Amino acid sequence: MKFLEKLRYYSYWGVDFLKGSKVRSHFNDVKFILENYNADASKKKRALNLENLLKHAVETVPYYKEYQKLKSIEDFPVVDKIYIRSKYDDFVSKEYKDKPCFKVYTSGSTGTPFTVYLDKNKKSRNTADTIYFSEKSGYFLGQKLYYMRSWDSVPSKGRLSTFVQNIKKVNVRSIEDEIFCKLIEDIKKNNSTKAFLGYTSAFKEICKYLDRTNSEPIKANVTSMIANAEAMGNYTKKTIKKYFGFDILSRYSNMENGILSQQIKNGGDAYHINWASYYIEILDMNSDKPVEYGVPGRVVVTDLFNYHVPMIRYDTGDIAVMEIDKNFFNGAPSFSKVEGRRMDVIYDTKGKPMTSVVYELEHFPEFKQFQLIQTNKNTYLVKLNLDEVFQHEEKLKTMLQDFLGDDAIINVEYVDEIPQLSSGKRKLTINKFAVS
Repeated sequence: MKFLEKLRYYSYWGVDFLKGSKVRSHFNDVKFILENYNADASKKKRALNLENLLKHAVETVPYYKEYQKLKSIEDFPVVDKIYIRSKYDDFVSKEYKDKPCFKVYTSGSTGTPFTVYLDKNKKSRNTADTIYFSEKSGYFLGQKLYYMRSWDSVPSKGRLSTFVQNIKKVNVRSIEDEIFCKLIEDIKKNNSTKAFLGYTSAFKEICKYLDRTNSEPIKANVTSMIANAEAMGNYTKKTIKKYFGFDILSRYSNMENGILSQQIKNGGDAYHINWASYYIEILDMNSDKPVEYGVPGRVVVTDLFNYHVPMIRYDTGDIAVMEIDKNFFNGAPSFSKVEGRRMDVIYDTKGKPMTSVVYELEHFPEFKQFQLIQTNKNTYLVKLNLDEVFQHEEKLKTMLQDFLGDDAIINVEYVDEIPQLSSGKRKLTINKFAVS
């Protein structure tokens, strides 16, 4: 780390020390639990965190009062965003109702508004999680961080926070070439150690821009690249490696909870699950029974640290595959695959999920944006945003039929823009047929 980076690093931890080392305490706890997963002390900490949360919930949260006699987490009901929102006051702890809290807002990929309040301890835990998993990716506080997201509705931070975090905000609400041109110029001119964090779609658009402009490889002194919010295809991975000489990592997180899992540097393709802060189950698609390792299922999360609004067995709406990875993570269960929301999974004409088909569209360099929509059992719509006339429509249809079935009806619509969600993300897939 360079001098100014070290100054920022120690400034952050110095301020935290003056405030009682709340983040440092959580950071040490996260590090110990995850890096000693099978140790007795780690197991006891995880069990105690779960026990304390359930006890707090049944004693102070109206919704969980009737579950006081339950002995196991598996006996609690599975809830989702829509259900919690419909009975929100019943999920708020009476003990924390009038205490200071932090509001987080998410529209999710469904576009359904959802507001959750975090208590101060949960906020510190999330910060510690972020620092830990960032370090596991190669990024340390104080280094230059290019953060690519929609910044329109994010409040500005104070001068000290801005200095310490050393964040370069890159607003990707639009995908104009001018934005990426300025970004690449800034990267080339800046000699500092660099890290990147942002929407997967933003990284993909950078790759498309570099391809369109016939760019040379970029010497950027990169130590970390983390993509979040959306699944990532091989095109983005390979193209980032081509231009930056760096293996991009994926993070699985959400606004209402925090970092649930992440790939780590030199850790293979698996996602390191954040067992220190969450109890995570993979349940059957159509029932609340657990699936075996290696079988896709619903990601159901119990947040061990949000006491303001305890979220117990919260169905995130996402799909993942859990495995035991003996090579990494101290033998802890990890995700071998994290996929999109169930309503966004595209099915072929025989009803088989085809979660990777959309990424085949990345290989058409003419596309600025695209979106695949399943409108019926065997009918699909491809929305395309291009700068030029597309001369390979039949090739596109044939390719999709190879994946989706010979009887698939492929319609193509040319648009000026793919609509964004309020979060600034764009959905690659929409399923208007098989949503249940």
